[in-house]
Amino acid sequence: MYCRSSIVKEFAKELGYIVYKLYQKFRNPPFDEYNYQTFDVFKKILKKDSNCIDIGANKGDILKKILKASPHGMHFAFEPIPDICTELNRKFSKKVKILNCALSNKNGMSEFHFFIDRPAVSGLAKRHFDIDYRCTTIQVATHCLETLIPANLKIDLIKIDVEGAEYLVFDGARNLIKKYKPVILFEFGYGAADLYHITPDMMFDFMSEMNMEINTLSYFLENKPALNRAEFRGQFQKGYNYFFIAYAANGH
Repeated sequence: MYCRSSIVKEFAKELGYIVYKLYQKFRNPPFDEYNYQTFDVFKKILKKDSNCIDIGANKGDILKKILKASPHGMHFAFEPIPDICTELNRKFSKKVKILNCALSNKNGMSEFHFFIDRPAVSGLAKRHFDIDYRCTTIQVATHCLETLIPANLKIDLIKIDVEGAEYLVFDGARNLIKKYKPVILFEFGYGAADLYHITPDMMFDFMSEMNMEINTLSYFLENKPALNRAEFRGQFQKGYNYFFIAYAANGH
């Protein structure tokens, strides 16, 4: 019964992707399209042996697509919520190294705000919503990414969704990013990043220091030029997009 349910769910996701691609030809879809664009990015850039990192893996939907695109790569997934991490281990531990911790720019312990009704928006800083979701505080280990990844392992792609703490994660992975310049898919939006006092200019400056450019996923997929500072700032301030892609300058 469980296997049948899993097959039905997977078929529904694939069918949704097909519907999205057809609908996209006629008008902008009225639903969150970032996951589907992410899948298209995987198809465009990942090789069978690409090495990837999924930060904020949640239920593993993105991780599953990474494994499909790069079955022979070495992959890592990070998830700080214990029960969700246990489930990820059950599903993926044979093919992915799963780590139960939060990533930041320092090693230690930290409070983590766990939204029981909506785990995907949990984080080191507490987000605020119109709906009164149940929230509890747990203690989690925090680590710098580059202390957990083998120094000589080339990383090709990083997907990161940590509810506003993305800059802290990048700050704890400077050497890795500067050395390998992996393609980075990251969330960055008002209502999350500002909780950490991170501005668009700070994010733009960081990527520039790494000799990387920032773009929207749709522009990247259409081979359009990267965003300049003012354009990226406008995307953030006006809320046009909250999920972006960074890649080596002149490497599109």
